[in-house]
This record gives sequence, structure tokens and C-alpha cells, in this order.
Amino acid sequence: MQMWVQIEVRVPVAAQEAVTAWLLDRGASGVQEDYPGLFPGDGPVVSGDPRESLQEPFANSYNEVLLVAWMPSPANPDQEGEALHAYLVALDEVVPGAALSPIDAFELPEQDWNAEWKASWQPLPVGKRLIICPSWIQPPLAPGRMVLGLDPGMAFGTGTHFTTGSCLEFVEEIMETAVPPVDVLDVGTGSGILAIAALLLGAKSAHGIDVDSDAVAEALVNAQRNNVDDRFTASDLPLSGEEGRFAVVFANLVAQVILQLADPIAACVAPGGALVTSGVLRCHEEEIGQAMKERGLVEVEARRDDHWVTTRWRRPE
Repeated sequence: MQMWVQIEVRVPVAAQEAVTAWLLDRGASGVQEDYPGLFPGDGPVVSGDPRESLQEPFANSYNEVLLVAWMPSPANPDQEGEALHAYLVALDEVVPGAALSPIDAFELPEQDWNAEWKASWQPLPVGKRLIICPSWIQPPLAPGRMVLGLDPGMAFGTGTHFTTGSCLEFVEEIMETAVPPVDVLDVGTGSGILAIAALLLGAKSAHGIDVDSDAVAEALVNAQRNNVDDRFTASDLPLSGEEGRFAVVFANLVAQVILQLADPIAACVAPGGALVTSGVLRCHEEEIGQAMKERGLVEVEARRDDHWVTTRWRRPE
């Protein structure tokens, strides 16, 4: 079994870049930073989560940062700890206090990291009519709710994060009043969760777009898992705006991507249709609002938590 040495060191923020570079030069396969508030919200962090996006990270208002690095074998915990301490002592001349940084180094066996978050993910009721259930768990008895079976694989979208969960609430509300037939476009479809939810709730068809071909493959499998694959299509081609006009468009992306794709996103919303934008940090809410309003969309409702905002828009008839 592959063994790793995990090194944890809490350093002054002023020493962060230097220590990170030293760890990587030393052979670390990766270095993670952590401080209070860096990972807001709940639920597992999976590939594609907006918290792993290119948006600005949440600011570190503290004087220290915890760095965690992983060294492959034959690294030795004692040797790596001593070497790092020696480097911090030397760095103390430039960054006072670096030599006092606490270090913890220990061996760690190779793990199935996917298994860890899978074990923590349980069936999740959303809104009034859905329950999101991991594909590896027997669906619970949930009278009055439709089970959406899901395996995100390496794609984003489990319903546990506010961004996806609030989109699912809007899916349900939109479908309650939508006049059939309803065609759906899901930009940045990830696991396909939003498109599949819309289909389960009565949409005629749904088309998912994701530039990650692995995500497209996962979405297609999830559609088949939920017996809606005859009404679901997916593509890894970039959004062009020529895909058609849809009664419902989802764009659960990140602010920068929504701004870049504002023209084709807006072009795909049919007259009288709905657009839901999410994955947007509240500090970017005004920019997104301005972009959508310039393209003829009217805000209907916004839902927020401490960091994120999900907004429902409408294109006038």
C-alpha cells in the first residue's frame, strides 16, 4: 500500500508563499491552505464545486494560515518535520515568528478519498417534492416525494451545497406553474442534477452543456439511472447561443463564466421564459444583475446565504 507523509504547519500569513514553495520543491504532491471561513457552507466538496473555482477566495482575516502537504514514500515524518523546522528557523530572519510555527508530521496510508465523502452523503429532501438519493444507498420511504438517484462521479452537483440546493428549489417552483411543453437548457450541467430534476417534475426535454466531457458522461448515466434518458441530451461543445430558445435555462456556474457567457445565455431564454443563475458570490451579485438587465431580463427573486446568491430571472413576453 502506498504510504504518504502528511505535514501540517501553521505559519504567519507573510510566510505562506515561501513555505508553500519550499514544500513543493521538497517533493510535496500538493499543498492545501486552510483558515476559518475559507470553505463556507455544508456538504462534501467535489470536483467542480464553486468553492474550487477561479473566483476570488474568501479573504483570510487572520494572521496565520494552516498549510497541509503530502509527501509520497519513502518520505519520513521525522526527517520531513526536522527539515521544515530548520527552514522556518532560517526564514525567521525575514518573517519574525516563523521559527515558532507548530509542525505535525505523520504517516498516512493511501485512501479512497471518494469513499470518505460518499460515506457522509445521505438522502436529502429538497423543496416539497424531491429527495436526492446517492445511487449506492437504498432510497428511503418518502411519501409524496420523487427520488432523484445520483452519482456525481467527478462532476459537480449533489444538492448539498447552497448553490445547487437553491437551484433545485427554483426548479420545483418554476415547474409548478410552467405551461407545457417545457424545454430546459442546463449550462454547466455537471452531474445533470438540475436537468434531471426538471424532467422528473414534468419537463418535455432537457439539454445539458458542460465543457468537461467527463461531466457529460456522468450526466448521461444519471439520466439513464432516473429513466429520463429518452428526454435528455448532453454536449461538451461550448455554449453558442444558437442552441434554441428554452422555457427554462439554468446557469449554475461562477460569476466570471456567467459574465463571459452572458450573451449566449440570455439569447437562449425564450420570451416569457425563466433563467436561474447561481454559483455567484454575493460580492459579484451586482455585476451579474447589471449584465442580465442589460440583456432584457427582469429579476423575479433572489435567495442568499452568507456567501452565495441564486437568482431567478424572467424574460418578458
